[in-house]
Amino acid sequence: MPGKTSLDVMLNPAARLLWRAADVVQLELGGRAVLVEGLDPATVRRLFSPRPATREASAGLLGGTDDANRHSLASLTEAGYLWPRTDPAADTSADGDARLAPPRPRLAAELAALTAQHGQRAAELLNARRHCVVAIHGAGRVAAHVAAVLAAAGIGRVHLVDADDVRLHQATPGGVGPADEGRRFVTAANAAVQRAAPDTDTTPLPMGERPDLVVLAVDEPVDAERRGALHARECAHLAVRLGADHGVVGPLVIPGLTSCLQCADLHRRDRDPAWTALAVQLTVARRHGAASDVALATVIAGITALQALAFLDGGEPAVIEGTLELQLPDWRVRRRSWPVHPDCDCSGRATAQ
Repeated sequence: MPGKTSLDVMLNPAARLLWRAADVVQLELGGRAVLVEGLDPATVRRLFSPRPATREASAGLLGGTDDANRHSLASLTEAGYLWPRTDPAADTSADGDARLAPPRPRLAAELAALTAQHGQRAAELLNARRHCVVAIHGAGRVAAHVAAVLAAAGIGRVHLVDADDVRLHQATPGGVGPADEGRRFVTAANAAVQRAAPDTDTTPLPMGERPDLVVLAVDEPVDAERRGALHARECAHLAVRLGADHGVVGPLVIPGLTSCLQCADLHRRDRDPAWTALAVQLTVARRHGAASDVALATVIAGITALQALAFLDGGEPAVIEGTLELQLPDWRVRRRSWPVHPDCDCSGRATAQ
């Protein structure tokens, strides 16, 4: 990679350059920082320039930069502190390197932030998100909000599944609003997605195609029929639930590889023999909707989106065989483990053994 890096680079918009001394700069990106010695003022000025260099200027910079500085610039670009500069009028498609393509304006901040975690892989991850499909089932208070956040983060297709009408208690900033009362929930939620990311596809998948992730935004236990259907189709699915004073994200179930929602139910049954009977009663919809704190719902929607994106980006979310839970008035997010239950017949049992 260093051998391919052009000297015509620019400072990542998410990075900061601070002078520690006349010949020492400190570059910061997220929680990372690096000290660079010996960069000449002309090179530093060039990092802040918004325009591609002319051929003559580029040649002058090339000739005035020694091997050590070339290596420093290449390493900083590899680490994400610097970006290869591109001319928007130039055709970079033949190069085949997604890192050389200028980001779409709406996603420029997302790309800059991703480099703090992934360096030059950030553009590749952001490009991959365009091809991801997320289906959100249910009409819990966070459903439309999660959909809008995922779309704003670059997920190319976000499809909502619910047949009910919007009720006032479902309104949240970023999701469906009070003016949507009485509209079909899917219609109102799709409008929220379009407001956040107009280029997002909200149409359902063709029959037989499988989304990359299903988010179960329901405020009651997931019934056995729905669980079975998700396992039969081998759909990865993430549960999120809100209560009056708490929110729970997870577990994220990857059929055949992790514990499942039934495993969690069996663990609850072990702790409380009456759980099975209680779970059936909890599936009955409340007359006035589930009680929830709007600020808590906003936090839980954000955590859900973060965990979903971590999975879609190929990472290891904390909610695999676990849940992230927030119980008011405590401000701390705590993780609870839900391993494979020995009495569950999910295929994750064989994997665990």
